[in-house]
Amino acid sequence: MRTTELISEENPHIQFRWIFFKDENDILRKQFFSDQTLVHYTTAENALNIFKEEVWLRNTRVMNDVAEVQYGAALIEKALGRNSSATVEPVLRRLGNILDRAHPGIADQVFKGFQSKLWNLVHRTHVTCLSVHHPETEKNGRLSMWRAYTGNYAGVALVLNPEPFTQLVKDPSFFSVPVTYDTESELQQKLHRIGSDAEKELRFLASQPRELVGWYFGSLLRKIATASKHHGFREEEEWRVMHTRSVDPQDGLKYELAAIRGIPQIVTKLSLQPDGPFAAQGLTIPNLLRQVIIGPTNFPFVVAEAIQSAMEVAGVENAGSKIHISQIPLRMEPS
Repeated sequence: MRTTELISEENPHIQFRWIFFKDENDILRKQFFSDQTLVHYTTAENALNIFKEEVWLRNTRVMNDVAEVQYGAALIEKALGRNSSATVEPVLRRLGNILDRAHPGIADQVFKGFQSKLWNLVHRTHVTCLSVHHPETEKNGRLSMWRAYTGNYAGVALVLNPEPFTQLVKDPSFFSVPVTYDTESELQQKLHRIGSDAEKELRFLASQPRELVGWYFGSLLRKIATASKHHGFREEEEWRVMHTRSVDPQDGLKYELAAIRGIPQIVTKLSLQPDGPFAAQGLTIPNLLRQVIIGPTNFPFVVAEAIQSAMEVAGVENAGSKIHISQIPLRMEPS
């Protein structure tokens, strides 16, 4: 059974999050629980499949950005390499040395554990990609995202309730994180700040179980490795729902073979059914879906009618009122 542990002032996880994931906590407070939300850009055809109460997580190796995981993994691998000249290596080792003062030997233990998982993190990480949505300025969606994720197909943007994606979950089969777009210099500064915060909280870290301190340090390395992208992609403001085969438990997820655009591959299927394994966390179509934006297409009203029908079958109330047709005049090639 999957255990969900929400962040609260009464447990030590809030302090761990402040030390290791301070930027992410700022995102949770300032963006998602104020006036921002999340959106998934996809083809209308794929949206119909999602409304059948299932979303697919695909291997990062076949995603739009050919360096989806390789960029972050290379930063960490370079920093952990012997005789490394990486600028992040000294600050990463400094952080490890600070944690060693709380729990001797923990840094090398975590580094070795991370390196043993690195091949799977690069080659077997499955994701579905979300983006930050700004309702006031993106009523018609984001042009760059329409171009990148829908191509010449009819596209839709599924505007989502972000709360189910911002929970802290212990030992999850999948989890969600905001993608970072740090340069090597920016990552160096971030790790330096984490080290300074860890040093200030050394007494707290020493009072916590060694396993828990190691889990958070390992999670930091993993987030850098699997949720970092080149800074040229910053405008995407991506959040990533992620699962790594052979690293994360499979609880509630299904692996299946599929051929997508002629490429055979293993996909990870995440149920959104109202009686499914993740319904208690709010992962159902009626709870998740706030709005659907119909993207640039030659047949917007035909697409909207089909999408509304699929939403109604999935149990979405007042489906028609949640559909908006984008007014971006993007030219589509005749089908």
